[in-house]
Amino acid sequence: MPRQRKRTKRSVHHATLKKNDHHSKTTAVNGEWKVRNIAALQAMGRSAGGFVNNDMRRKIWPLLLYCDRLPEKPSPLYTELDTHKDEGQVELDIIRSFNTYPQDINDAKKQELRSQLTGVITHVLRSHPKLHYYQGFHDIASIFLLLFGEKDAGILMENVSLFFIRDAMLDSLDPILREITMIDTIVQQQDPKLHLHMTESCVLPYYCLSWIITWFSHDIDDVSKIARLFDLFLSSNPLMPLYVAAALVLSRRKLVLAQPVDDPSMIHTLLTKVPKNINVEMLIQRALVLEKEYPPFELQQMSSVGLDQESSVNTYKEMWLEMAIRNKEEQEDEKNPWMVNMRQKANDILAMPGNERTPIPIDPKHQVIYPSSSSSSSSYRQRLLEKMRQVYTQDPMLWTTVLLSAGVVTFAIATDQFGLVREWLSSI
Repeated sequence: MPRQRKRTKRSVHHATLKKNDHHSKTTAVNGEWKVRNIAALQAMGRSAGGFVNNDMRRKIWPLLLYCDRLPEKPSPLYTELDTHKDEGQVELDIIRSFNTYPQDINDAKKQELRSQLTGVITHVLRSHPKLHYYQGFHDIASIFLLLFGEKDAGILMENVSLFFIRDAMLDSLDPILREITMIDTIVQQQDPKLHLHMTESCVLPYYCLSWIITWFSHDIDDVSKIARLFDLFLSSNPLMPLYVAAALVLSRRKLVLAQPVDDPSMIHTLLTKVPKNINVEMLIQRALVLEKEYPPFELQQMSSVGLDQESSVNTYKEMWLEMAIRNKEEQEDEKNPWMVNMRQKANDILAMPGNERTPIPIDPKHQVIYPSSSSSSSSYRQRLLEKMRQVYTQDPMLWTTVLLSAGVVTFAIATDQFGLVREWLSSI
């Protein structure tokens, strides 16, 4: 009994300290919000606890997206705009939404949320017709809807689409293929043994595709954890989801190494599932360390995989961080010339044919060599990327299955083609 009392006192003390920490953080965040200090708020979004709670997020996220002075209503109303070509696919995805979260809602409320989500996505697509909808966009939009309601969520998602996830909303998902290929570089550099095990088992980075393009909102069912990750993503370079993905893979080292190397299905299935008890704060802190060790530009060089110069990753500083200075001095609304100019520039990038977007130059001096051989790891990544490109351009059925998070293994089983898929994987 004495031991039980002692643990209880310690638990109460810990809870009190945690409550005090949250109160101090909330006070600090609120103070920076009042003076519109975006740089300080971005730092807080990346620090432990993020923006603490949803009440604070309703203040901070609009400011981080330069939409803190939201208009009374969008102008023009999306119902007055032309229909977007992807609205049919949107409806198919809406049917599958809100089945995991929020919990404990009845069918009537679920249908209401789905109707509102349709409004949010339709507003974004019709306002920016050059955006290409992708399966998973609705997952991100769902979180904004739950926190802000239909009207404000639609406005906020415009800038999320134009400046953070633009690479996934081009006429091709090739930029995303290049991005997920770079996770191989981080794993190789951080944990050669784990990398060798994954390479020998022929596991492709498809396992992280859903994490990247949905900001983990498709794979985690706890809204508070998703919102905490969104604090980080809205405060960071658009490549940050990749660093979080790498941190998650590295954290599962023991489980991956325990899987047989001759069965890629086991490792692929293990990696695609985010643990329900995932410690998001620990994941974020490791991701920040990885970002510091392998900054976006340097990571592209090390991987010998250049994202386009027009990528949201490579234009983050000139098109986004610059607005932090402007936003502190000017009213960022639909009439502000700086915001209008940046949105037009983003839309111009969306309108560019893929062959006109130019990858950043790769310096051969940054080429990484495998410690155990004289071969370049970049050549492996190039073969990896080319194989994924082949799937994307030649096998829409497989690619669609992957996008739905079913993965390579499910496709193989469903089509009774496991031998062919395994041969394809091993050919890399």
